[in-house]
Amino acid sequence: MDAVVKPIGTAGTEWLLQDQFGCPLGRLRKTTVPVDPFTILPERGSPLDGVYVFHPTLDAALTAIGRCLGGTCELVEYPEP
Repeated sequence: MDAVVKPIGTAGTEWLLQDQFGCPLGRLRKTTVPVDPFTILPERGSPLDGVYVFHPTLDAALTAIGRCLGGTCELVEYPEP
């Protein structure tokens, strides 16, 4: 299954995780902790249940999501206003 990651809220701090059909998979947040600041917050009952949630970089978190789902994980950036 492929995932799409879309920014929400303050730029660069929170993302919405959805499958390719738009169904929610959870969220991804960047925290202020110095170690592993990227946290995957799976939607209860989603295919991301059981994924390792703490990651040092955004890329590492996206890779973990793709591996857990057995597909790709695409970050969709919105253009600057």
